[in-house]
Amino acid sequence: MLACKWMWVAVVTAALAVPAIGQERGAPSPYFECPYINYFDSDCPQAQQDEARMAPPGDEGQQKPQDAEDQESGDEWMEEAPEELLPLFPRQSLAPDTPTLFHLLLMKPTLENARRYVRWHARRMNRIREVQGLVDAAGREFLAENTGER
Repeated sequence: MLACKWMWVAVVTAALAVPAIGQERGAPSPYFECPYINYFDSDCPQAQQDEARMAPPGDEGQQKPQDAEDQESGDEWMEEAPEELLPLFPRQSLAPDTPTLFHLLLMKPTLENARRYVRWHARRMNRIREVQGLVDAAGREFLAENTGER
């Protein structure tokens, strides 16, 4: 009985090990276009690095890396545009669902804009409380109907 148990353990282990052995270390995944998680980049730069590493040795000296060009011209815009003209909170740097009044407050921090945002936020919270009360009442009705209580 004990020998049979160990035989099953060996069979299951071998079955699980075969797919792992079949895939080369560092090889791209056959299941996903980009086997790496990229939160901010959709071009799968790791796969491009793998392709560049696997390219024939003669191609390395001919192509200039993209990063080299960016490093050379990276600080030129600072000389041309004074920092007063650069927005501190561009829309692209904020969450997609950032309220417009909050963005306005960040761009132009005035007391009037702060008051507008506070009034809007108070109205929003009142509406959320109202809806939560309605959901709670509907839940109590639903429970009463389904438990047979009237």
